[in-house]
Amino acid sequence: MKTAWALLTNWRNEGYITDLEREFVRFLMELDEELGDEVLLAAAACIYAQRNGNLCLDLSGSNERTFLFDEPETGIELTAELRSDWLKALSTCSLVSNGHELQPLVLEERRLYLHRFWKYEEEFCHWIREKAKVHHALTDEAENLLKKILPPGKDLFEINWQEVALILSFLKDLVVITGGPGTGKTHTVLSIIAAHAQLHKDEVFHIALAAPTGKAARRLMESIEEGRKRLPKNLSAKVTIPETALTVHKLLGSDFRGSSFKYDENNPLPYDLVIIDEASMLDINLWGRLTKAIASGTKLIVLGDKDQLASVEAGSILGDLCQGRNSFSKETAKAVAKVTGGSVEIEETAPSINDCIVFLTKSYRFEEGSGIQKLAESINKGDSKQVISLLEENKYPDIKWLPGTPENISYITKAFGVHHYRKYADETPQRMQTTANEKKILCAIRRSSVGVESINNRIESEIKREAGFLQNEEWYHGRPIMATKNDPATRIKNGEIGLFDSKNSTIRFEGVQNPEISPARIQHYEPAFAITVHKSQGSEFEDVAILLPNEMNSILSKEILYTSVTRARRNTLVVANKEILKKTVEHSVHRKSGVKQKIWGF
Repeated sequence: MKTAWALLTNWRNEGYITDLEREFVRFLMELDEELGDEVLLAAAACIYAQRNGNLCLDLSGSNERTFLFDEPETGIELTAELRSDWLKALSTCSLVSNGHELQPLVLEERRLYLHRFWKYEEEFCHWIREKAKVHHALTDEAENLLKKILPPGKDLFEINWQEVALILSFLKDLVVITGGPGTGKTHTVLSIIAAHAQLHKDEVFHIALAAPTGKAARRLMESIEEGRKRLPKNLSAKVTIPETALTVHKLLGSDFRGSSFKYDENNPLPYDLVIIDEASMLDINLWGRLTKAIASGTKLIVLGDKDQLASVEAGSILGDLCQGRNSFSKETAKAVAKVTGGSVEIEETAPSINDCIVFLTKSYRFEEGSGIQKLAESINKGDSKQVISLLEENKYPDIKWLPGTPENISYITKAFGVHHYRKYADETPQRMQTTANEKKILCAIRRSSVGVESINNRIESEIKREAGFLQNEEWYHGRPIMATKNDPATRIKNGEIGLFDSKNSTIRFEGVQNPEISPARIQHYEPAFAITVHKSQGSEFEDVAILLPNEMNSILSKEILYTSVTRARRNTLVVANKEILKKTVEHSVHRKSGVKQKIWGF
């Protein structure tokens, strides 16, 4: 029996890896009994890397001191010498190909993939490169329309990047618009819809709106309805919004389990313009499904915040796409100048994708001097000194910091849990959900004294004691729950939040066509006074309290802190020990893939 197999069995028993790593190695050993330990351990490390969000195992040189499975207890440090030994063994292995032969593993340069993920990445990058090459000349009709729509520039030296994105939607068939909260992504989308609808007013022009989750899709529709009221009169009358925003799965005609799709390269989507919001949440598989279903003449507009948490599954595709800066080819810059009269930076050597990306940099949500905005910017820069200074100096009323003491945790459970429950539980059913969503506790992890499970248990126990409910009484008026799995029977999706109404003994879920469900029909759920930061993506709350654990955890990063801070519209409260806060801001998640190299050349 292989030494590697014995080691993997022991590490599985110790909890460093799962059955997935070990069983994949067993599968390889059955295919080829002569495989050496180097290949088997590299294969297990590849599975581990993919399971942790990477598309591949990066075997290039690294200055960081890393251990196999991120666990020093394995005793195997991933030194340059060990990586070199693995690469040598993999390059001559019968079960490793360059991707063009069907083998379980693919070695491309110094990246080791499972064949399936290499294929996802290869097809996606090819599609992006080809779509980015498409460039349309600005017709006289389109130019005149844009000049009529866009207001005269107030300052020719200050570029309005929302306007540039609108112009790009006429020049390119792929446009990626990225920006933080309040930078006008929704306004930009409305302008794009209005302009294209007006240009095609004498013909049928089909538009689709979608987002990765039901919650994000609802939020997109709400934002569009709100934004429409603020559009100039010459635009608002021209906006014909689709009746609803779909989940990306529903847009693609997925069955409820997501195992098959109606729309693909052989049956493309029947739309002229497809708009996808919250694209940071899309993993490589869903990106691949989406791009395959986009017809050659269909425009794809992608919106998202590149600095948010990446998808739960493999890949950080939006972040990999959004490289470079606001600069363009001569041809594109000339078209922008013809419409706006202003000039943009020219970059002659960048690949075609550079003409497809716009970074929105000005926030319209937060007033000048907003603490939330300054805090988010400092987190993005990884500037822990500035982050701590902003929180400690108490200069900005919209951001607060409390050390992670038991007393402060108790304060949060009361203020954001018990006391807030009192406020919304007395509301009418129509108002209860809206009021309940004004405050939310965001936890970085699931299990610990400040994990989402413990915090929810504490709040529920205090509410029951104060309100006179029995401690074993599961369903009480106003109890918030979150579905934790898709349920084909009720059509409730993972991440949907509902409130129990004792008057009719049903749970009312937000944004669901048939929202009132009997508790007996809900199989997979958990309390939702507190939710994880991952589950909060696509949502906004008036006030948020962010709880970080008192010990460093691999999940803590500047991305998770940035995402949680930017969920707040009004106030953000960070509860964390200073040293943990510092390490969190200084730690950034870099998921490994070949996307940047294949699209951008680096």
